[in-house]
Amino acid sequence: MSEHAKTSRIAISDAVPGMYTVNPGVSWLEYPMLYMQEGFLTTQSVISDIARQGYTEICHDPSRFRQYHDLNAGLSTANIPWPGLSVSATSLGDEIPRARSVYADAFEHIRELMSDTQGKPVDMTAARPCVEAVIRSLNRNRDALIALTKLKKNDKDAHTHSVNVAIIAIAYAQYLGLPQDKLPLVGLAGLFHDYGKIFIPQVVLNAPRKLTPAERTIMQAHVELGHAHLAREQDANHEILQGVLQHHEKYNGTGYPNRLKGNTISIYGLILSLSDHYDALSSQRVYKDPMPANVALAVMYKMRNQVWAPGYVERFIKMLGIYPTGTPVQLSNGERGVVCHTSPDFPALPTVIVALDPDGRSVRPRLRDLSEESELEIERSLAGADAEQMDIGLLLSQT
Repeated sequence: MSEHAKTSRIAISDAVPGMYTVNPGVSWLEYPMLYMQEGFLTTQSVISDIARQGYTEICHDPSRFRQYHDLNAGLSTANIPWPGLSVSATSLGDEIPRARSVYADAFEHIRELMSDTQGKPVDMTAARPCVEAVIRSLNRNRDALIALTKLKKNDKDAHTHSVNVAIIAIAYAQYLGLPQDKLPLVGLAGLFHDYGKIFIPQVVLNAPRKLTPAERTIMQAHVELGHAHLAREQDANHEILQGVLQHHEKYNGTGYPNRLKGNTISIYGLILSLSDHYDALSSQRVYKDPMPANVALAVMYKMRNQVWAPGYVERFIKMLGIYPTGTPVQLSNGERGVVCHTSPDFPALPTVIVALDPDGRSVRPRLRDLSEESELEIERSLAGADAEQMDIGLLLSQT
């Protein structure tokens, strides 16, 4: 990494109030732990907040140092825990079968609800056991359900999108440190975020092409239609309704339906928006092929500070990893396998379970922790026939 002549790169634990942080002009995807926003570090609490976001280094300009009187000086930023993450209580291989059952139950629940309700009263509390089962699975091993959201056979219809969004949204809410009692609300908002689509004509929902302006207006109406119907229910919760109503709003005010801007978008709307956008980009649709998960995240990164509030896309990527669990990849030595564990400390260096040698022959599955193998890195993610050479679900269950 090249740095400006006047800048110095240091650990966040060595930062002090008065330093001026600079953007060294490098890709965040290559240096995800390096804080890149410019400005003065005015207090120790500002430094602590940067560290809590997961950044471990800064670049600063010593010539622009300014003396600040900080009443909280002396508080250490060292050893600040990563927000919302804990050591897995269960191995991925042990959790995968349970996660499959959790996923299937949630899918059947939302499929039946979306097929049968057609505007009838909705008992949202009936979905709570499914959401609580998702939370328990994520607590046991976060990677299992995250991986299942990307399996091709779980991409079978639109109802999987609701389940995927609920899973990803809960995981992200945990990562951000939302209180435990708010997690079921996030999950329910995820399951019901597209409820209004039951009122949209199938010819618009399933159009295998770009929608016309008139069709787009009809499609966008699903947000207010769903919100209005759910708001009539006795068990409607304010936070759930916020997520449903705001999941297409944008930080810059260009979203819909109310063109909300900046901090007027709730944390529930923001979490649902990120989760919805990621799954939509990385899933199969009648009108498009899926993007590899890492490509979808790169696209979202380019939209930072416009669609979402500053810092939230970066944290979303750190939570999932640049190559999320379940991503089929090729290593720099030609071996092929599947990402089976990600770490926010090394978001570009996950653990991969290798299934194929450089010649494409099957080998006994073995783990490669890229954070401990300096000579290895991911060369590219795989898609189509390249990915289908491996039984990803079986591989994940063997870790």
